[in-house]
Amino acid sequence: MTLLRLRRSGAGLLRVLPFLLTACVASQSTAPAPSQTATSPSQLALRVLVTGLTDRDTSGPPLAGAHVCAATPHGEERCTDAAKDGTATFTLAPSTYLLRVEGPDPTRWMPDRRVIDVTGADTAVWIGLPARIRISGVVKTDAGTPVARAQACAHPIRRVNAVCARSGADGKYTIDERADLYRVDVEGPPGGKLVPQWAGGATFEDNSPVLDARTEDVPGIDFALAAGVVLHGTVRVNGATIEDAQLCTSTLAAPIGWQCERTDKHGAYSALRAPGDYWVWALPPDRVRAMGLWYNRVLTGVDATAFDLSTDSTLDMNLPNGPQITGHVRNEAGEPVPDAFVCVDTPFPTGRICRPSGFDGAYTVTTRPSTYVVSVIPPAGSGYLAEYWSHKRNWVEADAVRLGTGDTEVDLVLRRGVTVKGTIKDKRGLPAVSATINFGDPRVVEAAAATDEAGAFEVVVPAGKYHVDVFPPRFPGNLVGREMEIDATGAVEIDIVLEDIAP
Repeated sequence: MTLLRLRRSGAGLLRVLPFLLTACVASQSTAPAPSQTATSPSQLALRVLVTGLTDRDTSGPPLAGAHVCAATPHGEERCTDAAKDGTATFTLAPSTYLLRVEGPDPTRWMPDRRVIDVTGADTAVWIGLPARIRISGVVKTDAGTPVARAQACAHPIRRVNAVCARSGADGKYTIDERADLYRVDVEGPPGGKLVPQWAGGATFEDNSPVLDARTEDVPGIDFALAAGVVLHGTVRVNGATIEDAQLCTSTLAAPIGWQCERTDKHGAYSALRAPGDYWVWALPPDRVRAMGLWYNRVLTGVDATAFDLSTDSTLDMNLPNGPQITGHVRNEAGEPVPDAFVCVDTPFPTGRICRPSGFDGAYTVTTRPSTYVVSVIPPAGSGYLAEYWSHKRNWVEADAVRLGTGDTEVDLVLRRGVTVKGTIKDKRGLPAVSATINFGDPRVVEAAAATDEAGAFEVVVPAGKYHVDVFPPRFPGNLVGREMEIDATGAVEIDIVLEDIAP
């Protein structure tokens, strides 16, 4: 059965553990108030409550037998084990201490280290230890040869810090990390010229499966890396090299999208790719008056020539100057809107170019003379509607902007709408990454969004009632889409659970 839960935006739950309060309340003296000549105490109490920590960073059960040590800056260390209620108690001289905590079984719990100030009064602290899991596998070449010193990295879905490990001589690797949801990728050893890969043989993170390591180890995440070739060169404007330009490639072998590299301060780039034929497109950085250029020296993709990248190759791109679409992005009150993206493309798509608005709302897009459709992507969380110029809901209805050999000015005004946000997951709680959700009626799409790496989405729509279509991600391909009706006359948050194809 498909589940749908409506909840108030911004609502949250706070659990207060009675034993935590009991353990962490500092004792209060009932003795008469000391005189102003009283000396500081020579001994203070430090109480440490150790519990498990869930993958959602909430407190778990107390960890009896956890090993807790407090060390002075001079290296003197005192240790004790936590009691049945998870508390460890020290009587210490006033000082700053390095607190080191290990679980009762160090192989099952991640350790914790932190600095604690025990100087003014008795001190109490709670420390949650996440469970320890292991993600492991073997890295080989596509010919079956083990790859030593490859770097495998586990990327948590809801956190930013990846943890990496090197493979041994037999190609085996093991990543020790806290229990959570992960994606894993591998890069070959330095100088090995092996094409990086995400788990499942994916080129991009969004197409890689999410590994459920919340309760147990995940073995058997193996990789077969293909030998690659290098495309390198420079990107220039009027003969001068430019930093932070993009050199993008798209293989003709599969519809997997664009892979881009940035130029360094010398205008140089280097792209490690699998051998094959590629479309190549070079783009200037923001606010450089230059047009994007396709190989071989053409301005449109339909005129482009595939580049033969069967061996290491050099390709220099010299971008031409061009006219600009300029203007300001403001709200209905006339205030500038920074960090919006203004995007232009021809009615028959030939390559969308997006540029950000500055602190004053000003933007500039340099492109070739043509007729364009202009759209605006508001800053995330701003509450503004994403629209086409001028206040049109799709590219078919959008007003055309004609750009000749001279510059054209187009000022854009953003309107506020109603925010709809939530998550799309499967029945196990795993995020449906890159799922799409459309708002409108069965004939017209008013707004659309895609889920991020945590399965979350957020979209701003005009106030009203909507028919909603939810489409599962292409990978892993085991989920069923669904339809529903929602009332978005006010802000709403929805959690959507998709059924498996084979329950």
